[in-house]
Amino acid sequence: MNQTIDPIKLKAAAEHLEWVLKQYPESDDVQSLLHSLTPLLEDAKTGMVTETRDRIPGDWNFADGRYIPYQSPSVDAAFSDFATEMRAGWTEEERQLIAGLEAKRKKFEGSQP
Repeated sequence: MNQTIDPIKLKAAAEHLEWVLKQYPESDDVQSLLHSLTPLLEDAKTGMVTETRDRIPGDWNFADGRYIPYQSPSVDAAFSDFATEMRAGWTEEERQLIAGLEAKRKKFEGSQP
């Protein structure tokens, strides 16, 4: 089943990611990410993105932990939300996996003294 992009959710995620990245003007790494994403963010905010994408500029930079220091607000979380919307949201399989993990987390927290 092919999922379709929700332009409202994508726009919100793009605006949030852009805002988060602008909170770190002193970071060359973060500003470089903003620069590489700007055309895509603009297209997402104006509804020009209609096809899903698995690869997004800058996504390779997250593997090395380069954005871990930028947590308040979280660059990683904002980028992840945007990337998810660029893939048209969570698949049903991903939703089930997340629900299962959440149930296990709650069960674990309930068993702690």
